[in-house]
Amino acid sequence: MNTYTLKNLSEFSELDEQMIILWNKKYKIFYEEKIDNKSLFNAKNLKKLILVSFLIEANKRHTVESLSPKQLVELQVLAEFETQNYINKNKDYQILIQLLICSCFSYDAKSFDSILSVCFNKIGIEKCCIEVVFPFLSKMSVILEKYTIQESVISFSTNLIRKHLFYLIKSIPYGENCKRKWLLFLPENETHDLELLYSYLFLKMNNEKSIYLGENQSLESVTECLENVSITHTVIYISKGFDCTSVSNYLILLKKLNPTMTIFVTSYNPLKDKITEDIEYININNPQTFNTYLQKIISM
Repeated sequence: MNTYTLKNLSEFSELDEQMIILWNKKYKIFYEEKIDNKSLFNAKNLKKLILVSFLIEANKRHTVESLSPKQLVELQVLAEFETQNYINKNKDYQILIQLLICSCFSYDAKSFDSILSVCFNKIGIEKCCIEVVFPFLSKMSVILEKYTIQESVISFSTNLIRKHLFYLIKSIPYGENCKRKWLLFLPENETHDLELLYSYLFLKMNNEKSIYLGENQSLESVTECLENVSITHTVIYISKGFDCTSVSNYLILLKKLNPTMTIFVTSYNPLKDKITEDIEYININNPQTFNTYLQKIISM
């Protein structure tokens, strides 16, 4: 989306359309003096609206009147500062998710990195993943389905998240005393690795041993790994349009090479039909569920 309607602004900012019109009429938050349902806006307009909305909620000393004349750069600096104060006082992170989405629409990596870094530091890695990162990605997926969004925006946002997850994963030492060993991979033609990275992060945070093969792994690649390493648990991720026959072949292979292995199949939505009736597996659809299973396994 290169342009936005008043309805779009309302949906993305979660502000009432009449409230946006009133703000502009009284405080000239946009350059146009009069706006209505026929008006069109750009990414900078959307970003300014969301920043102003966040700032007046984060700190009551800020007002629409005082913020409207400010440039985006000034509002950005204020927002980065107030993010820390907001997190200290609030447990609802929805508006932070809006800030992240806004940063993606304007290709602002600096703002995105700054907000997410504060969230990880203040909220904690696990809670931030569950309550900020995953809801952000879910909302971006909904936006992608509902609107015509540039593919580059989606790639931009997922790569920013991926960079943070890799950094967090690298910062955590490998577990040494755990008897379990996990294998994580994506089958052939599967490249959406963020959900798999969440699982890998949670495993490292809980001192679990794991091998991350990554995306687009062939049956031969998985076989080579299993023939050389004793794996107790496996996590694979499949996207919406997965090839049922292909994934079934992977499940059969895993059980053939290690009949006692526990297999987790992660997917964005619950699977309506079983991939195969012959192989047992656990279908999980979000990091919270995976973490719940992980804690049960650790406690056994």
